[in-house]
Amino acid sequence: MVDLLGYIGGVFLMISFLPQIFKSMRTRSMTDLSWGTLAASGLSGAFYEAYAFFLGLTPVLIMNGVFVTSIICAMVMKYQLDRSMA
Repeated sequence: MVDLLGYIGGVFLMISFLPQIFKSMRTRSMTDLSWGTLAASGLSGAFYEAYAFFLGLTPVLIMNGVFVTSIICAMVMKYQLDRSMA
């Protein structure tokens, strides 16, 4: 039951970020998303990954890993789109 709470929290974490990704893919623009936001989210995710690893929190490790992956994808997309706008 406790692990289920971790997975549910991870799903909602992803849901909170997906609208931005979809909007950016649709508009082909990420000017409304700052590098600072992406960096802070990425660092937050990386530290939570370490925390979950050391405490053996599998749900947090898995779901946060998916979140960090989406942040990395957003960074790559922003870099490519920002370069094409210049």
